[in-house]
Amino acid sequence: MQGREKRRTILKALLVVPVLLHRSFGQEAEVSGPKAPPAFEPGEKLHYSLGWQFLTVGSATLEVLPDTELNGKPVRSFLLTARTRKSIDHLFKVRDRLSSLTELDLSRSLRFEKKQREGKTKRDVVVTYDEAGKTAFYEEKLKGKKQETIILPGSQDPLSAFYFVRMQELEVGKVIKGPFTDGKKSKMALVKVAARERKKVNGRKYDTFKLLPDLKDMGGVFEKSKKAKLEIWVTADHRHIPVMMKSKVAVGSFTCELIPAETKPESK
Repeated sequence: MQGREKRRTILKALLVVPVLLHRSFGQEAEVSGPKAPPAFEPGEKLHYSLGWQFLTVGSATLEVLPDTELNGKPVRSFLLTARTRKSIDHLFKVRDRLSSLTELDLSRSLRFEKKQREGKTKRDVVVTYDEAGKTAFYEEKLKGKKQETIILPGSQDPLSAFYFVRMQELEVGKVIKGPFTDGKKSKMALVKVAARERKKVNGRKYDTFKLLPDLKDMGGVFEKSKKAKLEIWVTADHRHIPVMMKSKVAVGSFTCELIPAETKPESK
């Protein structure tokens, strides 16, 4: 029983990986919006494999959906899905879905939703943002739990944050910072552009920037690991596509790797 619980802890920690891709963002200086050409456009769809030690245990997909409307106003739409492989489901089944609506220029988040299915955990969360009132309204639908949180102007949600950082000009030594909220907490998030490196991922070589997010107040498995480390590599071109993430925590080493577009993701 103890071994089974340990495996569940490991798998649950691993499925945090795609969400953490979006928790360090912002800016050190004011920006006027996306540069030309744009870092991403509606229709972009990225596939990732999730691994623990030497095992592939799940997959994740990041999508820029077609622009939609919120309260009669055009907005940008993003989607993240994460799941364990079918062969792993009997240990700890995960089917997560996160969506985000933002201003077209990603200057702030407007609405964030999370449908979490992890083992016996079921959570449906909706967060709406009132910029004028500087307030985030958090609601857990299944539990009937509600909370209001004071936020900073221009706050990003857990999914929009990394798309925002992809829009920025990156250079080695730059420290990027900005306001973040998940509806329950509000903070300034930090990420350092640590190096420029050649990285080989799934047989392909990429020219990348290495990003080091500040893990302070990250919570979860990172909070319990004194020497926790998180590294993210994004392409050094104007798109800044995340190609790999590595983390080291108490329960082991995790990876998240970009799957080439012509390769069909496995779901076995």
